[in-house]
Amino acid sequence: MEATQASIVTVGSIVRDPVSAVLLSTHVSEVAKIMVEQNVGSVVVIRDYEPLGIITERDILERIVLANKNIKEIVAQEIMTAPLLTVDSNRSVEEALSIMHKNRLRRLVVVKGAKLVGIVTERRLLLARGSLG
Repeated sequence: MEATQASIVTVGSIVRDPVSAVLLSTHVSEVAKIMVEQNVGSVVVIRDYEPLGIITERDILERIVLANKNIKEIVAQEIMTAPLLTVDSNRSVEEALSIMHKNRLRRLVVVKGAKLVGIVTERRLLLARGSLG
């Protein structure tokens, strides 16, 4: 039996929205505050709703804390991971997982065209696929 288009779970249907986003010029101290207040492990760096990069907890630890830099003097653009790998909201969960595994990522930014739609984690994708209980 062939899978119908309606039975395919798209990334857009399970995306975390709204996504935590900051501007290129946001100080990392503010980025950290947003992550704590919103209980998220990453923020997307944007310009005009276009995602340009991502900052994770690990980025802050490695690029600020372990590098002994002042968190109040560094802005998002200086520590974000870029270029950003994204997935279109109409792609399947399987396609998104394939991109993640190929690129050794745990999060993917979801877009529709060039506009930010949300974010998905590997865990969320696996739950949607039914691989985790």
